[in-house]
Amino acid sequence: MGPGTAVRFAEARPHELDEAIARFPVAYVPLGTLEWHGYHLPLGTDSLKAAGILDAVAERVGGVVLPPIYFGVTSQWHPWSFGDVGIDTLAALCEHVFGNLADLGFKIIVGVTGHDVPEQVEAMKRALQATRQRHDIDGFVIMEGDLTDFGEHRMDHAGRWETAMMMHLRPDLVELDRLEGVVLDGKIHMDEWESPGIGGHDPRDGASAELGERLVGGIADAIAKKATDLLRAK
Repeated sequence: MGPGTAVRFAEARPHELDEAIARFPVAYVPLGTLEWHGYHLPLGTDSLKAAGILDAVAERVGGVVLPPIYFGVTSQWHPWSFGDVGIDTLAALCEHVFGNLADLGFKIIVGVTGHDVPEQVEAMKRALQATRQRHDIDGFVIMEGDLTDFGEHRMDHAGRWETAMMMHLRPDLVELDRLEGVVLDGKIHMDEWESPGIGGHDPRDGASAELGERLVGGIADAIAKKATDLLRAK
């Protein structure tokens, strides 16, 4: 399989991994969390979103997508949100993953967090730096929107941005009608457990699969270019 098909590590047979590494030795690591994302989105939105974006990157240029990590740096601010694993634990986990990827022959590691908090990026950066000291690898880690500018569309929490992306990536998991009658003011209100948990633009106003496709496509293009440039420089 070449560009046009996302090779997923957990679903691949050994010969498929061998071929993918020989063609484009780039590994993609999606990171997120399990967290309240309103009544209309799944709890694993952050991880599913990051994985979907990286599938799109692999479809463009090749490489292998790791299974998403669902546990991250967050607070248990709602009954359906998992508690914080801590930056040290997350960094150690990522270092374990990155080291194994380097042992397998990958030359570039790309980490993308769909849970858009600096601590997630910091954990992956620490892991990547530690792996660089022991292996001949390079890479980068980002929050999903770090390399792109979509004007009024910005990373949010269960608002127009995330909802649109999930409508494109996993429409089977989005139920906008669950928001009927819900009053939103654009703020998450993490100190209120009865909060709808939506920050940013109201997803009922402008979220669509078409917008999600544009956002995912633009992000995937930017990541693919940076990964390709790094690999060529090796």
